[in-house]
Amino acid sequence: MVKNMSALKGIFYKAGVRAGRYGLPVVEGLGVFRFPRVVRVESTDICNASCTTCTREMMTRAEGVMDMGLYKKIVDECGLHKLKAIHLHNFGEPLMDKFLFERIKYAGEKGIATKLFSNFSLLDEDKAKKLVASGLGMIKVSIDGNSKETFETIRRGIKFDRVVRNIETLIDVRRKSASKTPRIGLVFVETEKNRFEREAFVKRWKGRVDSIHISSYHNWGGSLDSSRAMETRGLPCLRIWRTFTVLWNGDAALCCMDYDGKVILGNVKKDTISAIFNGEKLRKIREYHLRGEFNRIPICLRCEARR
Repeated sequence: MVKNMSALKGIFYKAGVRAGRYGLPVVEGLGVFRFPRVVRVESTDICNASCTTCTREMMTRAEGVMDMGLYKKIVDECGLHKLKAIHLHNFGEPLMDKFLFERIKYAGEKGIATKLFSNFSLLDEDKAKKLVASGLGMIKVSIDGNSKETFETIRRGIKFDRVVRNIETLIDVRRKSASKTPRIGLVFVETEKNRFEREAFVKRWKGRVDSIHISSYHNWGGSLDSSRAMETRGLPCLRIWRTFTVLWNGDAALCCMDYDGKVILGNVKKDTISAIFNGEKLRKIREYHLRGEFNRIPICLRCEARR
């Protein structure tokens, strides 16, 4: 039975690889991927935490905050292409950006919803009220534990009790404002250090927030635990057809896994998202993925996000 299941998985896997390699160019030719479906805007890469599941300590690029003029240029182009939402996060803590609420409001004025990830350690009641009033559509809180001991072992530099209190504060402020937004989601990155708390975590928050997502740990393009890398997998990664990541200085990184900006496709200060997304550099990388030549892009070769 096990042998048959293994053979069946192998058949489906090979079919998936074939479908990706032959189907994606057809879909691309129909114009489906002329503009990214997901635009991720890194308003800042500054963070107040040093998590064990993150490559923060390995990052060598400069820290900074995105200029509002550049941000508006990005949002305006997204509006022209009728993009429904943008993600206001990448490799920093959004609540460290003093322009965050202004950014959310500006996107809303252009008809674009906003989403963001946060460690939530910097929230207070005033900021909770501003988040609700800003029109933010969704906020996801990274909380990888159900106890002080487990959480603070993983999310170094952040206090568990404070994050829990801040989540409860936003729930309360949203309720008192009779608002349905922002929707509140919790994300629990499961590892060997916190797996035993998973059920208690879900039980604690179920029915109190809008969503709970148990996420799999990944190796950040091979930067963490490269021994788990999957060089033999031939599936092309859909991120390079669907997503677009803008770093705080305007550089367009290959994807959200490229935390250090090693593969830069262009810069949106000088060019448009559309031009970079349809440019020669990304086109070649897509060809490498379709041919299974991941060794040509080291970050892709070792990346577990292709699973």
